[in-house]
Amino acid sequence: MTSARPSFTWKNVFLSEPGEISWQHSGIDVLSDGRLIYAAPDGSTLVIDDVANGVREFVSTPANEMHDVVATADGIWICDIGHKYVLAEGSYIDKFMEARILRIDINGDVLQELIQPELDEYKEKKWSPTGITLAPNGDIWVADGYSSYLILRFNSAGQFIESFNGEKAGLAFNCPHTIRCIITDGYGYELVVPEDPGYEQAEDPGYELVVADRANKRLVWMTPDGEVTRIESNAALTSPSGITRYGDGLLVTQLHGSLVYVGNDGDCEVILAGPDIHLEAGWPNSLDQADVPVAPSLSTQSLIAPHGITSTQTGEVFLTQWLIGGHVLGGSRK
Repeated sequence: MTSARPSFTWKNVFLSEPGEISWQHSGIDVLSDGRLIYAAPDGSTLVIDDVANGVREFVSTPANEMHDVVATADGIWICDIGHKYVLAEGSYIDKFMEARILRIDINGDVLQELIQPELDEYKEKKWSPTGITLAPNGDIWVADGYSSYLILRFNSAGQFIESFNGEKAGLAFNCPHTIRCIITDGYGYELVVPEDPGYEQAEDPGYELVVADRANKRLVWMTPDGEVTRIESNAALTSPSGITRYGDGLLVTQLHGSLVYVGNDGDCEVILAGPDIHLEAGWPNSLDQADVPVAPSLSTQSLIAPHGITSTQTGEVFLTQWLIGGHVLGGSRK
């Protein structure tokens, strides 16, 4: 297969009300009926967004900060990192809470919870899971991007199986922010989509995992046994954060202000970007006259701190931004 760089027309999908002080830190996904799911800026409210019909629902959940959300046939998996920036006396400070991995139903009720495994890495600090993905056989894979930097594997019943630290990629993971499962056809290349009508899927299809190893500025592909099959490190991969499959490649958000297409040939191209301001005071937000962080000005033609990302079978792509007030941007293929 060859890579084809996509191009999009962008529009605002979600903008918070003026004066919003909560800081959105959310992933995003698509339900089977086409509605979007993502966290509201408060972190605990799930937004179910019927973009086509302009209808938006808000569902309370027991989470504190939904960092990743993944829709499945059996519910919605959420990674609650147990941390949120909150405004206090003119600045945003850390608020720490219990981190949780939950499977909830469409009403926000808990169906299942994963328990932090008893590992040496957690003797002095708790986990802070940032990403989750499900394999075709039901295994649950978790990226603990804000604590142990491990990739954790559970079975469908929630029993811990094993962990991987990334050293087989030549360097231990450093903020493995997101993990996604990619189904393969068993011959070493990736399918465009599992539902490709020209493909008869095996009863137990093979798969690989791709990890956004953010602080190491790379993407790492690995088998379920932890063997590394591919590494991409490119100047365009400044801060890989969110991953979604698109065509025969990937779309990867870069927290420092860009969206990158990674082809299966290793070519990396910037699709949308903004000025690189991540080292400026206040980033990703603006500062008012008293140097208090406030929501920044947003554009459909520029990015500040893109975070989560998802795509649909019809070729649309949606991404969130990490900033006060929140922002969801939608792209339609040109």
